[in-house]
This record gives sequence, structure tokens and C-alpha cells, in this order.
Amino acid sequence: MPRYPHTRLFNHPHRLVVLSGPHIQLLDTETGHVLHTTANFTEQDKDACFKSGPIRCAGISREGRYLATAGDDKRLKIWDLESLTVLSARELAKKPTSIEFTKSNDILVSDKFGDVFKYPLHPSAGPDIRDKSNDVLISHENPSGAELVLGHASLLTTFLLAPDEQFIITSDRDEHIRVSWYPQGYTIESYCLGHEKYVSAIHLPIFAPAILVSGGGDLDLKVWDWMTGRLERNISVFTTVEPFIKVKAQTRKHESQDDGESGEGTSKAKGRRKNKAKGKRHRTSSQEPEDSSVQLAEESTRTFGATETVFVVHRIGSFVSRSENHIVFSAVGATAIFEFLLAENDDQPKIRHFDFGNPVIDFTLLGDGTIWALLDADYPGGAHVTTDNRHKLVREIRWSTDQV
Repeated sequence: MPRYPHTRLFNHPHRLVVLSGPHIQLLDTETGHVLHTTANFTEQDKDACFKSGPIRCAGISREGRYLATAGDDKRLKIWDLESLTVLSARELAKKPTSIEFTKSNDILVSDKFGDVFKYPLHPSAGPDIRDKSNDVLISHENPSGAELVLGHASLLTTFLLAPDEQFIITSDRDEHIRVSWYPQGYTIESYCLGHEKYVSAIHLPIFAPAILVSGGGDLDLKVWDWMTGRLERNISVFTTVEPFIKVKAQTRKHESQDDGESGEGTSKAKGRRKNKAKGKRHRTSSQEPEDSSVQLAEESTRTFGATETVFVVHRIGSFVSRSENHIVFSAVGATAIFEFLLAENDDQPKIRHFDFGNPVIDFTLLGDGTIWALLDADYPGGAHVTTDNRHKLVREIRWSTDQV
């Protein structure tokens, strides 16, 4: 059986949910014993997991009972975590980029065509009686009869709901952050405009939900008053993060370098960008936008010989410790997790780090400052891969006021 790194972890009082490639594991939080795993499925069910491909997006319900996943086959699967059984599987119109449950257990899915759809927890067995007035705004087929919440003219990278679920905040590949009413996503409250590159991570701190922290390909994190769209401050992070980015991309030749017509290549790129929104509404159902990771890599790079360092903020989190407000974030390909105190009068706080020696794939943050980090322990050149700890794919650390 192929070996997969852990890519996502959900921590709930009664169980841990760990995603590894196409597989799901449920562990008892007190004993660590494996309660259920798809690796123990029958050969037929296990083959179905492999055919779906690695799980690309996942979300868990607020009470921890249900899990929604989507893989390369563009099927939204709803799992009952009491028994790890599939309750339903629905076809998605386009490849998803993010999944989140609402308080009422509706499932929101953003996709690569820039739309957010809402699905009920349980598919209706009867006729489709939903309001179809918004269907004329959908840019592609809607095979499962989902309800359109909103749409962007560019690939959506991520989204989140405000704590009271009155607003939905979305970010896209073209530097935009939009605040819309929910579920009336056609009503826009504000825009947070100021990023010069794609936005890949947004977060509402648990200690200050009236502000938004965002990051992407820019060299800083941005702090917003998201209701008004006002930029409060920029926090420079790149110089701290760069030494820990160990996973590098191969240097890519631009089209102008290959054909010797630099002007022609530039004009073609500008033309594609100019007609991007128009083209979105005229794509055929079989066409997909280009992979976002390739696009992001080409838009924010620093060249080092045959490879280039690509800076992408992957995830942002927050916690409170000793009455101090902490922001935690990670970057794609970096071996460390980074932290700083978010204070009102500190425009450039001290950024601290904890280096695991191996690339951090993802992290999960608990309210008490405990961080579960998922590591790529098989990455060649990892500093701490030894015979004793080679299989330690999950590390737990705790942040105090001034040290880990």
C-alpha cells in the first residue's frame, strides 16, 4: 500500500480525524487507539477510495459528527464519523477549493470557477423545489442541484463565514477579498483591496472577530477592518520566513524566452488577463481553469539558480495565552511555524518561529495554544529524519508567552 503523509487533522473532544491521501482515520483522543480507518475497508470499498484520488478539500461539522470530503473525481462525499460510512455522494460541477459546514449543517463549497454553492446535508429524494432564480447566474452546469450563493470572476482560493453567519468572506487569485451578505451573497458589504498578488489564506482571530488577517503571495500579512474594507496595517513576514522555505520549484521559462518574441508573449499574457472575466462565462462545461498552484508559483518567485523560492502563506490561526493575543501562520514548503503577538500599537511585531526540520504540510490549533503540526517526514534533506523519528508525521507543541 502506498505511504501518504498526513494532510489534514481535525481535533474534537471525542475523536481525532486524520486525512492521509485518499484515506481517513478516526482516533480516540484519550487513548490514541484507531477507532475506524478506510485502510481496513473491503477491497472493493478501498478501491473506491483510491479511484477518488487524494482528498483535496475537507470540512467537519461543528459538533464533529459529519465530515465532507472531495477528491480529484469532483464528488462531494458526506461521512458519518460515528461509523465512518458514506451517507451520500454528489457530483460537483467543478473542482473544489474549500469546504465548510454552517451551523445548520449545510455544506458550502467554493470551486475553481469562482462560485460558492450550498448543499444540504442530506440530498433530497423528492423533486427539486429549491428557488431557481439564481440559476441564470451560474457559469456552468449544476449537476447536483446546489444553490448558488455567490460568484467571482476568478478562481476562489478560500472563504470563511463570520461567527454569526451573517456574512461570508471570499478571496480569489486576483488579489480580491470580498465581504458579502449570507445567504444573500449577491449583496456585497465591502471589498478589502490592497493585495498585489493572490490571496491564499484569510482568518478571523478568535480574540477579535471584527478584524481580518490575510496573506498570500505578498511579502506581508495584512490586517483589515473587514466591515469597512479599511486596511489597518501591514506586517512584513517574508524575511523571517524565507530561510525556512526548503521546498523549491523548478525555474520555469517564460513563453517569450522560448520563442524569442518577448513583446508578443507579453501582449498575449495581457490579453488573456484582460479578457479573463469574459472568458469565464463562455467556457464549455468540459474546460477547467489552469491549476491554481501553477499560477501562484509563476506570479510570486525569487530565482536561485535552477530553482526558485515560491512564497505562499498556507494557513493562519490564532489563540490567547496569558491575556496576550497570538497569530500563528505557516508557509508552503517551510519547515517552521511562525507566531507573533497582535497588539494595537505594534505595526511590526517580533515574529518567532519553531523549526521542525521537515516541511510543515498543515497545522491545527487548539484554543489553549497547543499546535498539532503535520510534517512531511519523507522529504529528502529533512534535518531531523532519523531511524528513531522517521515515522513521526505529527508533532505537538505548545506556545507560551516567549517560547515554545
